[in-house]
Amino acid sequence: MNTQQQTNPDRIIARAQFRELTGVSRTTEYCLNQEGKLPALVEVNGRVLGYLESAYNAWLKQYSA
Repeated sequence: MNTQQQTNPDRIIARAQFRELTGVSRTTEYCLNQEGKLPALVEVNGRVLGYLESAYNAWLKQYSA
């Protein structure tokens, strides 16, 4: 079995893409982050922030039910 098929690294969703997918504004994203109602942000290369795709999918499932 190919080792690349066994490991499926979690994709990072950029904050702008997250806002596009959810339809929330930057201000709403900030407020929801402060309230702890969004998935944790991850830092990439010490500069860029985004969301793990798996965390986004779990959040989406939780709030769309």
